[in-house]
Amino acid sequence: MRILKKIFGFTFATLYFIFPMGFVILLLVITPMLFMSDVSVTRTSGFAGPNDGIVLISIAGLFIGISLLVPVLRKVYDVFPWLYPFIKIFFVSYVILHLGTVILNYGYEINNPTRHTIFYILMIAFIIVGRLAMSFYFWKKPVNIGREEGHYYER
Repeated sequence: MRILKKIFGFTFATLYFIFPMGFVILLLVITPMLFMSDVSVTRTSGFAGPNDGIVLISIAGLFIGISLLVPVLRKVYDVFPWLYPFIKIFFVSYVILHLGTVILNYGYEINNPTRHTIFYILMIAFIIVGRLAMSFYFWKKPVNIGREEGHYYER
């Protein structure tokens, strides 16, 4: 019975890593390119674009949270030690870029070139400050594989 449980857990973890987490990793990798595209389209068209990023942040956060809460799925981070720091840093980056897009879109709600320029500068400043804050946080609390805030995960 114990062997069957291990086989089922391994199969479930493998399928979970391939499908939902594969989508999350792909999303985290292509987000900076999508951000540059969104900013370019907003700047050239002069109109605010859709703020669909919150839905993708929620979905990615759900799958990341499940993978960290379920012990069988957490073993993926032991097999791929680079995955935990990658997901943590890129997810925070994704949130910062989405908030920058929200700031830019807010500035483009009214057709005023001065307002557009001000909010474009605000977006750039927010992204720089957000990235600096993230860098400072990860400098003070490095991303350790299998550790969160000084406590080892129970395995």
